Amino acid sequence: MYPSWNNKGGGATLSWDVMGYYTYLPAAIIYQDLAQLEFREDIQKEYHSTGLDMAAYPTQNGNQIMKYPMGMALSYAPWFLMAHTTATFTTYPADGYSFPYQFFLEFGCLAYVFIGLWYFRKILIRYFDDDVSAITLILIALGTNYLNYSAFDMAMPHNFLFTLYALLTWYTIKWYEKPNVKDSIIIGICIGWAALARPTEVISILIPILWGLSNLESVRERFFLWKKHFGKLFLTGSIITVIGLLQIIYWKMYSGNFLEYSYQDQGFSWNGVHMKDCFFSYRKGWLIYTPLMAFSMFGFYFLWKKNNTITFLQKHFWAVFIFFLINTYIIFSWDIWWYGGGFGQRAMIPSYLLLGLPLAAFLEFIKKHFLAKIGFGIILLGCFALNLFQTWQAHMPSGGFETENMTKAYYWKIFGKTKFDPEWKTLLDTDEEYLGEINNSKMLYSNDFEQITDSISFNSKYRTSDSTALYLSQAVQFSPVFSIPFSADEKTDWVRASANFYCESKEWNYWQMNQFIISLEENDVVKKHKMIRVHRLFGENNWRRIWVDIKIPKGQNFNNIKVKYWNAGGSKEIWIDDLKVESFSE
Repeated sequence: MYPSWNNKGGGATLSWDVMGYYTYLPAAIIYQDLAQLEFREDIQKEYHSTGLDMAAYPTQNGNQIMKYPMGMALSYAPWFLMAHTTATFTTYPADGYSFPYQFFLEFGCLAYVFIGLWYFRKILIRYFDDDVSAITLILIALGTNYLNYSAFDMAMPHNFLFTLYALLTWYTIKWYEKPNVKDSIIIGICIGWAALARPTEVISILIPILWGLSNLESVRERFFLWKKHFGKLFLTGSIITVIGLLQIIYWKMYSGNFLEYSYQDQGFSWNGVHMKDCFFSYRKGWLIYTPLMAFSMFGFYFLWKKNNTITFLQKHFWAVFIFFLINTYIIFSWDIWWYGGGFGQRAMIPSYLLLGLPLAAFLEFIKKHFLAKIGFGIILLGCFALNLFQTWQAHMPSGGFETENMTKAYYWKIFGKTKFDPEWKTLLDTDEEYLGEINNSKMLYSNDFEQITDSISFNSKYRTSDSTALYLSQAVQFSPVFSIPFSADEKTDWVRASANFYCESKEWNYWQMNQFIISLEENDVVKKHKMIRVHRLFGENNWRRIWVDIKIPKGQNFNNIKVKYWNAGGSKEIWIDDLKVESFSE
């Protein structure tokens, strides 16, 4: 359905964040150039790769430092070596980026998926009946955005981290049954490797620390158990430290610093300001796009009840609940709280391993109650179907799903639809559009930009019916502000500004798209404004008429309409002609 190893640019396996995690391997093994990464320019020209230019940044000593830690590169390494061997003995370029590298990386990461699901089932079946375990496994794997990161974007870190969490939890259970050196080593590798892939995953250390603790007596028993097996704990800690030193050694060798904050201007806001958005916003709300996990939240109650009825080693409520609270707080405190593109809140996926336990406890409860089983069963099936459909929407050209900048208006416009109209993408910027019949239309302002005083710059090469057009570029970012005196009457419901637009090269980065802005103001105080990004709506080398609507707010006073254009820091040239502003009623 979506063979990304055949794709180019941003849709390829090696693109965006994956490119950043991966670049260690070709840099070290093929090009022997971890310092300057000079091969990037040639690869960029050959494959038009997305994300390679952002994989590293220059430091004060002149070297290039990778933005992302090296943990995922180690997980890719076996598949990279298979691909490199294949490319070496075939006609494919052995350059680290040709077809074999993309192909082997995809299927290698798919192998991690099945290892993770295998151990997930081993954990579930330990505490729940086989049917409850099976349904839980299916719901997590296919009913949440884990599906997206195991079947489509599997080279991202999240399914691999889910697998590490599964191994960590399983061997934690085994260690507390019978402390031994082998399990101590595996636990250390899982924690160290998870943190080396994404530093915040060091929180996974809470799993072996908290597992089985339920009261003060269990804490006291845990202390004596750890004291008795201190050597094994020291071994685990030493492995975690050695794995972490790999990144520190790299930083010291190439940046000159033992610690390097490679995420630069990105950081955390610990005041909880993102919490509501992270849970419920249309942009990337966790429970909006993965509503099935709400039943895992309900399941904490049933997990707590189950916790009071079974033996010490199975008392996992507090471990799961405390981990969930701390982990969610950390994830949702990241300033880029939507975590870029991709389907749903991807940073939550590793924790689905533990959240599967309260979900299973919830399923176990409704299994025993006929009416609950029918009612919640229908709802669960609905969540399951929604996830499958929206995952399809997110990857098919006809789906129209917006993975990074979804809005409420656009979400409901495409909801349940198998085809979308590109015109709908205006709703990614504005929540107002008028599609009905226009009455009482009145022209308020028009400008064909034939008078040079109307504009910053003109270019006569590109024209509609006239000889000149408003021109914006990297050097010319702002248009003049076109101000129109206005007084609304009872027959006026809307104001529409429209213009013709032309570009030779379309801007694909939404944050650099040209903005068409209209505002209602009173004495230069903005009362209301709307904006659309015009590059969403037109192609290259064609003139296109585009408009933005704004509904007149009742009961508010304003005496001016202002229209302006901003190139948003972009470098693409754009020509604008025949601006018109009109009012009308519904």
